[in-house]
Amino acid sequence: MATTVLIMIDGLAADDLNDRPHDLPTLTALGERGMHVTRLQSDLPATSLPGRTGIVTGVPPSTHGIFGNSILDGEAFRYANPDDVRVPTLAQRAKEAGLDVASVGYGMVRPEDTTTFVPPWWVGEMIMRGRDAAPVKADRGWTRLLEGRPDARLAALRDAGVEVDMPDAYQGGKLGYLTAGTEGDRRAMRSAAALAASDTPPDLILTEVLMPDVVQHVAGCGTPAAIGSLGTADAWVAVFLAELERAGRLDDVNVMVVSDHGHGPVERALHPERILPGVTHASEGGTLFLYLPTGGLDEATERLAAHDVRPLDGDVIPADRPHVHAFAAPPGTAFEPAADDAPSQVTWGQPRYVSSHGFRAGSPRDDRACVLAGPDIPAGKQTEAPASAVEATLAALLGLPAGGHGPSLISD
Repeated sequence: MATTVLIMIDGLAADDLNDRPHDLPTLTALGERGMHVTRLQSDLPATSLPGRTGIVTGVPPSTHGIFGNSILDGEAFRYANPDDVRVPTLAQRAKEAGLDVASVGYGMVRPEDTTTFVPPWWVGEMIMRGRDAAPVKADRGWTRLLEGRPDARLAALRDAGVEVDMPDAYQGGKLGYLTAGTEGDRRAMRSAAALAASDTPPDLILTEVLMPDVVQHVAGCGTPAAIGSLGTADAWVAVFLAELERAGRLDDVNVMVVSDHGHGPVERALHPERILPGVTHASEGGTLFLYLPTGGLDEATERLAAHDVRPLDGDVIPADRPHVHAFAAPPGTAFEPAADDAPSQVTWGQPRYVSSHGFRAGSPRDDRACVLAGPDIPAGKQTEAPASAVEATLAALLGLPAGGHGPSLISD
């Protein structure tokens, strides 16, 4: 069986790849050699941790439980972590089937569900996602990913000069985060390439490149900085493929490159604490979660509707979270807290993050990029595919049943 590799590029929109083939030559060539899905739908909401979890489960957030980057824990929202995933992931099912599984920097996979595990560079005693103003203290569900375990395979990579250990992203402020993140992405891809090109490659390798999401939030999608960051991600994929070619294994590996969500411009920021004072909430780009344990949904819906914010249609909230309600902003709008010096009556203002995601269902800029190539992947182009097709395709390449009901991209 050929090795299957999943490379997730955070925030790579479908239109970025469709409209910029010369800026993303490696991904373009990969799709031309194999398959290019021109518009892959996002999970709802189109945010990072739901997207990562959907990739490895094939089911909606109402089933796998990661309905947002933050989920309700008691009466407060906190970051979701891999222990919160309610269904077996592809990594877990593959390992239970006797396959060799490696996770190299991929979020939302538990160490015990892999043979070889390298934690994401963005996880430490602190944790931060792309749109956060500052890191927050990581809970046990994340910090336990840092606990090393004996691994002869990783030891051999270190002996060969491969930098497997991830840099500390939380030393040196924002500049330190950016530089450590770029190096963390490089190390993850280099380590994944070394594993895939080794004499005993895993059956499944999961890895990711995160920095394009961070850069776009701050600099804006379509800007020179954003294009440069996406081009850097494309270069890391080129490094990966070059290592396979050098080892004579390029034609022996199935490679799927997919994003967790897209990115779109933001012109205004709504301040939920001003629109709904006293309501416990979590804001994630264009998505807003409310916790209303004692009612008040009709009033909240009416107040949000005045700003063209609507309930998020989709299979999002688990049935055992009846007091959590999801809303989505229109394109061009996101949710952020008001500045400390903003007048109390102000309910919206200029955004700090000029690009985001997680808008209402069907927003084109939330659509994801997807290319795949390898010995078991037919050449061709598909106009669109549902989010669940990613896991179904990976499962088919591994000879496993799909975790959900998604269509495989390689099936007749």
